[in-house]
Amino acid sequence: MRRALTAGLVLLVAAPALAAQYFARARTEALTAVQDREMAVQAAAAHAVSLMSIDHRRIDDDIKRALATSTGQERAQYAAGQAVLRAATLKNKAVQTGVLRASALASLAGDRRTAQVLIVGDAVIHWEDGRKAPPEERFFRWRMDVTKASGLWLVARAELVR
Repeated sequence: MRRALTAGLVLLVAAPALAAQYFARARTEALTAVQDREMAVQAAAAHAVSLMSIDHRRIDDDIKRALATSTGQERAQYAAGQAVLRAATLKNKAVQTGVLRASALASLAGDRRTAQVLIVGDAVIHWEDGRKAPPEERFFRWRMDVTKASGLWLVARAELVR
């Protein structure tokens, strides 16, 4: 009888501590998942703004910013086209200003290492090369695959969608 009473008392004392530990772990996991969702969307949004905002007066910094927010296929494609982008931007003295209109998480993998983000943005292009053309508006819609590498979310693929 004494053993049963002791065991019951231990269980009565230990149960709240075990429950508190369980709920603390579950809360931490949920907060980490929320943070991963937010960071994935922020990474895609930052990359989109980098892609839409190009200025002939700071083109090298603009290119570096786009490369810094990307990885894998996206980084390789952007790096391969950077010389053409740089030359055209400088030749036309282009200033393209992008604005993020919307961003949303489409999906997050179970292991929370990859996600897909939808992006809507608009840009206005002005030419400072002497032409008298009116500013041109451009509208962008992307589906971006982002991946978590060394704690950072980076865009691995950006696909224009209609």
